[in-house]
Amino acid sequence: MNKQTTKSKPNLLFLLAICMLFAVQLTFAQGDPMYNSNNEVLTEQRYSKVQGSPYLFKDWNKGNLYDIKDQVLPHASINFNGESGLLEIKEDEKLIQLNQNLYNRVEIMVDGEKNVFVNRVTPVDLTYYRAVYQSDLMQFLEKFESKLKEEDVATYGASKSRSKFVNKKKYFIFKDGKMKEVTRNSKKLVEFLKSPRLKGYIKKNKLNLKKDEDLVKALAYYESSVLKDK
Repeated sequence: MNKQTTKSKPNLLFLLAICMLFAVQLTFAQGDPMYNSNNEVLTEQRYSKVQGSPYLFKDWNKGNLYDIKDQVLPHASINFNGESGLLEIKEDEKLIQLNQNLYNRVEIMVDGEKNVFVNRVTPVDLTYYRAVYQSDLMQFLEKFESKLKEEDVATYGASKSRSKFVNKKKYFIFKDGKMKEVTRNSKKLVEFLKSPRLKGYIKKNKLNLKKDEDLVKALAYYESSVLKDK
């Protein structure tokens, strides 16, 4: 009887230790935000010798990350990197590159305006776009890209190579299940949408489609016009 009791004590202690370890891990997992897992940690100095910036916004801004379960994770510092095509968050001296498989939507507040980034516009497309306009009928999307280029610079009769970022934006309309590259030129956009009524609306209201708020007004009018015709 005593031998059985003595043998059972180590087993009991082992089970208690396993339970405590599991409880600690569970507590840590619940307290640790999802963005600290499956994401790459970078250093802020990696672009120190490159001219220009690959980031869309000059400053890092507050925003919200929406995971694949549509749960929101607020964060103080978010920006979009056009070289990698990924969103990053800043924590102290660390930059964390977000795994695009985990977040289908990220909102960043810039000068009081909400900038919405989406991916999976089509189920297999993990590209992040800034959604300028979204509805059930169509989306107007902006893709920011930053390319690292080498250029020769003349200095005191000699030349040396210098790295710099060259940034550009592309625009797309996703409509009827298809993605089509467009411009923000009023004439070309009207031609693409095949809507003479939209042309008159833009002219009458003196809209500048290079401004987000004017583009949203034009596309909202276009949708209401299309719906009326159906």
